[in-house]
Amino acid sequence: MKCGHSLLLCAALMGGMAPFALLGCGGCANQNSAASSERTLAGVETRPPATTLSAEAQDTYAYLVLMQLMGRGEETLSVEDLREAVALLKSSRVPSSAWLDGAVWLLGRRSDLVVPFLEDALTVHPDDLSLTMLYAETLADRKMTQKAVGLMQNYIARHPAESDAQVELALLLVKDGRFNEADALLNSLPEKARTPLVDYSHARALSGMGRKDEAIVKLKRAIKEMPEFVEALAELAFLHEQRGEWKEARDVYERLAGLNFSPEEVTLRLINIALQLNQPDKALKYMHNGPDSLAFKLTVARMFMDSRHYLQAESLLRQVADDPAAPPEVFLLLADLAYQQRRDVSQALSWLNRVPADGNAAPRGALLRVQIIAESGKNEDALRLVQEGRRHYADMPEFYSLEARILVRLERKQEALAIIREGLKTWPADEDLSFLLGSLLDDMGDRDGALAAMETLLANHPDNAQALNYVGYSLAERGRDLERAISLLRKADGLSPNQSYIIDSLAWALYKAGQLPEALEQIRRAVRTGEVIDPAIWEHYGDIAAAMNLREEARTAYQKALDYKPANADVLRQRLSTL
Repeated sequence: MKCGHSLLLCAALMGGMAPFALLGCGGCANQNSAASSERTLAGVETRPPATTLSAEAQDTYAYLVLMQLMGRGEETLSVEDLREAVALLKSSRVPSSAWLDGAVWLLGRRSDLVVPFLEDALTVHPDDLSLTMLYAETLADRKMTQKAVGLMQNYIARHPAESDAQVELALLLVKDGRFNEADALLNSLPEKARTPLVDYSHARALSGMGRKDEAIVKLKRAIKEMPEFVEALAELAFLHEQRGEWKEARDVYERLAGLNFSPEEVTLRLINIALQLNQPDKALKYMHNGPDSLAFKLTVARMFMDSRHYLQAESLLRQVADDPAAPPEVFLLLADLAYQQRRDVSQALSWLNRVPADGNAAPRGALLRVQIIAESGKNEDALRLVQEGRRHYADMPEFYSLEARILVRLERKQEALAIIREGLKTWPADEDLSFLLGSLLDDMGDRDGALAAMETLLANHPDNAQALNYVGYSLAERGRDLERAISLLRKADGLSPNQSYIIDSLAWALYKAGQLPEALEQIRRAVRTGEVIDPAIWEHYGDIAAAMNLREEARTAYQKALDYKPANADVLRQRLSTL
């Protein structure tokens, strides 16, 4: 039914109508029943609106059409029906609250028609703040934040004293990542406008600007005024967590747990904090507050593994494995733990036998089986299995990489090289195969081929720290393009920090470029990093210190290199004799 509306419906709704609706029904009653042809709806005579309806009656009619549309429940929304209702609303004097009700209803149905509906509403009520703010928030939710910001800026230009509009604009600026603008706007608000919501939004802006201390002050003030402001509590807990303030974060997360806010997420956060504080027993207690689901237990088990609490992780995984619905990933993890932690090959393979042969986890199970067998010294058996896997899982480059590694172990390097190149024909940009090619060529003495392979790898994967290190060090060794070498090695150091071999490469490139003070600083950092330092790093240390006439430091470095009995021991002794 689109046009005809029952007078009985009008009467039935009178009790809940605004005052204008009462006048509208009176207008309906005063019309001549012969003004238009009658229609029937469910046995009740009705008629379409006549052009002679009073203004009040037209208002009521428009409102009733909208109410009828909103009363359909889960029925499919007709675009034509909505268009008709909008046309009636635009030609009537229905208050903005009716438009607002309609927009909220469309939002509840998750209908994209809410956007044009609100646009129409604002053509009728362009200065209504509630409609403007709802439209702005709707745009932001649909990833049109810049348009929402522009909408609020235009509104504020017409109503500069409206603090609620300024708050809304600030919220949108925060969503859009324009933290500096949001901070400036929020600082300009009068004190009376500084609600807990404003402080919370300001804290998010400050946090985005890296001013976390100030953000925490704002959040604490918001929470003091509104103790159950869960979004502010969550933000505060997260900031403490980011800063490594584990106990403070735990206190806030426990408050959130008491408020039943996002219980699973909060429980996981509490477990993480307990593990950071090396309190695995407390983490297990928190876990019991979470859902009794396989997915949750598996997530917690992974957290225990990541924090190197392997016994607890294995205990949890065994519980999950007893469930008939246990995912195959559980058996993969248990196999990995059995081998990596106890070198229990038999148990590891037993777990792998439970991985379905035709499931998504089967390829990973096959790879893990080959790795375990190879690492246990049975390289020929591992080679046979990986070749079977390569034929069975022809779309997976990992089998090519693993076969090449096993062939290298067996000193069958030419065969390994052939397998790598065969894989690269299918996957020319594969990161692992490309790195293996460069590494193997280097090992076989083809330095030019290795450098070319690593340059190709960097062209496809510019953030590969290993390739950055290789190319940078190779250039430094050759005394070529030292500025680029230093740049590549600085990037590698940033991507993979605290790696002594990368820091050594950087120090050596700086030494070759004549930047001795920084070269000395970096080589000192290299030998402070890691428990075991390669003798080549001590040798470089000696060369750099000697170049700066730091004889005692150079002697110490050369002697430490000699302690490892390197192949070039005679050369090092000769250098020592000159100091």
